[in-house]
Order: sequence, then C-alpha cells, then structure tokens
Amino acid sequence: MRRVSPRRAVFFSLVALLGAVLAGIAFAPASFADAALARATQGRARLAQADGTIWNGSARLVLAEGRAAGGDAAAAFPPAGDALVAGVAIPGRVEWSIRTLPLLVGQLDAQLRFGRVAQPVRVHGGWDEVRIDAGSIELPSVELGRLGSPWNTVRPSGALRLDWENLVIRRSGVDGRAHIELRGASSAMTPVRPLGSYRVDIVGSGGRAELSIATIDGPLRLQGNGSFDANHGLRFVAQASAEAAERDRLQSFLGLIGPRQGEHTIIRIGA
Repeated sequence: MRRVSPRRAVFFSLVALLGAVLAGIAFAPASFADAALARATQGRARLAQADGTIWNGSARLVLAEGRAAGGDAAAAFPPAGDALVAGVAIPGRVEWSIRTLPLLVGQLDAQLRFGRVAQPVRVHGGWDEVRIDAGSIELPSVELGRLGSPWNTVRPSGALRLDWENLVIRRSGVDGRAHIELRGASSAMTPVRPLGSYRVDIVGSGGRAELSIATIDGPLRLQGNGSFDANHGLRFVAQASAEAAERDRLQSFLGLIGPRQGEHTIIRIGA
C-alpha cells in the first residue's frame, strides 16, 4: 500500500475542511437570516416560518415590540421557528435572493420581494454603507395593538401604507425619508368608526429620526411630533381633539389616551 506523506495528509485535510465550511455556508438555513435581523433591530423585526437558505429563502415578516438583547443574544431572541412570534405579521411572505460573487469583494447585492409588492426592492452596498432602493408596502388590515405598549391600550387597527425613498444605512444610523398612512382607523375602545385617517412622516439623519403626525380626515384630530434614537428610544408628544359632531361620544376615549389640557388631550410616548 502506498503511504501518504504527512504534507499531503495535511493538505487533503485542509481541503476537506474548507469544502465542509463552504458547503455549510452555501446551505446555511434561512433561519440564520432571522437571527441576524433580530440582533440588528433589537427584536423589532423577525422572520418567522423561514424556508430555504440564507442566500435564497422566504419567511413571514413580523414587526414586534422589541427589546434590548443584553447578554446572551441567542437567549434574548430565540429562533422564530415555525410559529409566528408576537407582533404584526405582514400579509404574504417576503422572499430574498443574495448574490454570492459580490460578497467576495465586500459588496452586498440582494433583492427583496414582498407578497403584496410586485416590484422587488434592491438592497446593495458595502461594509460601511447599505442602500435600500425606494419602495412601498400596502397592508389592507393591521391590528397595531399586537405591537405591545402603548398600542395595546387602545388597540387601534386600520389599513396601512408605507412608502420610503432611497434609504442609506450606516453604523451611525439611517438617512432617508419614509411616510406611513393609516386609513380608516378604529379602536376597540370606542364605538365611533372610523376615527379617521392619519399620516406619519419620518426623516432619518445619522443616529436620529424625526417624526410628525397629521390628520388627513375624520372626527378624531391628531397632531404631534417626536424623535427616535437608539439611546432613548421613541419620544413622542401629540394633541388629540374631537370634531363637534362626535365630541360627546369621544369623551371617554379621549380620557383613556391621555390627560386633558384645555381643549386638547395630550398623548405622550416615552416623553
């Protein structure tokens, strides 16, 4: 029998090890993407019921209340698995495809396709900067109470549309603009339906995002502004009032969402 030299034995062992590593990377399950997204968003976004690989897969996108990982991130954000985590599940599945060759030179080039969005969204960039091309999502019915506090107090629901311009994600934060419209909003805590339609504008710059809310139409009038950053979370103050025709029926609801200050009810979140 021909003996294999120690050098060849080491070489073949390294080749086999490298092949095993590459095979492991190539067939890494899609659930790895959930773990990465959970850590990056502090649990505010999850990929449940993931299928496929980390390179080409699909899952249910869930917006959750979120919490700081702190310590063992794996314990703080256990795998979503086959069950949906608590939160607002985006209808349909989100599909992703990541090109592998650009990764060899430190570049990301991926496409995302949401169940209700015909046009895929491109995500691309390098280690220091990732860009998300403009896009939009429409959700015909969303129960925002599933996001946790403070939404579970009034349990609002309605049709939601999210539009965003080109977003730039850096280590310092996110730059870009997004707009959210909540139409035909209602609450389980009042018989007045609908309460109205509202628009939230978000402008991100560095590590801070400025938010404002305005009423489009409806008997419940809302107007306010606030900010969000990683250190302090969401801080928001708004004024609420009722149109004359529904003022009596909305009095108990206004008392539930905040204290009175003159003709207005003050809503505070984290402020």
